[in-house]
Amino acid sequence: MSPASRMPFLVAGFGILVLSAMDALIKGVATAHPTPQIVFMRFACGLPWVLLALIWLRPPAPTMPMVRAHMVRGVLVVITAFLFFFALAKLELAEAITLSFLSPLFLALLAALILKEPLRPAVLGAIAVGFVGMGVIVAGKINGGGTLDLPRILGIAAAITCALTYAANLVLLRQRAQTDPLGLIVLAQNLFPLILIAPFAIAVWETPDPRSWVLFAGIGLLGVVGHLSLAWAFKHANAGPLGVLEYTALIWGSAFGYLAFGEVPVWTTWAGAALIVAACLAVARK
Repeated sequence: MSPASRMPFLVAGFGILVLSAMDALIKGVATAHPTPQIVFMRFACGLPWVLLALIWLRPPAPTMPMVRAHMVRGVLVVITAFLFFFALAKLELAEAITLSFLSPLFLALLAALILKEPLRPAVLGAIAVGFVGMGVIVAGKINGGGTLDLPRILGIAAAITCALTYAANLVLLRQRAQTDPLGLIVLAQNLFPLILIAPFAIAVWETPDPRSWVLFAGIGLLGVVGHLSLAWAFKHANAGPLGVLEYTALIWGSAFGYLAFGEVPVWTTWAGAALIVAACLAVARK
């Protein structure tokens, strides 16, 4: 693989690292504020950074087809964010991220169906290896005991469902990234979800304390940086291979979970992570 063709994988990996840090900040406010408010603040605090990016990128005015397409993406972004933020409030950080790892499987299939991208044997093999790694982690969680009460069941269901909506969103992102300016993509990804979630956030609003304001500001900045990185990467590489890089979020999620919340992953987490990293490296080399 040439340096130029490797760059989208490096940028996407960086974007996932940044978004994993954002997830840790979200978990830090997840028990203090209702989920609709957290979703709203994630996009509201990201909007100023998006406007700065627009000043720098200076994209052309959007067309009506662009607006309509990104309104659909906005609905998917809101649903995905709500489900995942809810899961973060109910599950450990690494566990929520692990359950969302169904998204690369959904992504590769949707990319083949919608974008007509080829499903190469190397990509399918890497996804299978990554899925085995996820299974090792889930098995370790089950064998390690723990309660399976209603909040936990709802958290698991939310994490798995958001994997599907997230994959659909990435397929649409790949589709629009081929023609739409990068600045407009990121603006739409913040503005439309902000408008859609606003009525629900107002209905359950709780005034943030100074700590929450700081965390919300960080969430907004990291969200914009992460999605700018992913939008650029998906403009320069196929969705299927890039989707496998989502698995690296487990490594970052485990690290942030331990450092910020004292969550210690069991040995099966690291065994699964080894398989996941191997899958990512295999796809990157192809």
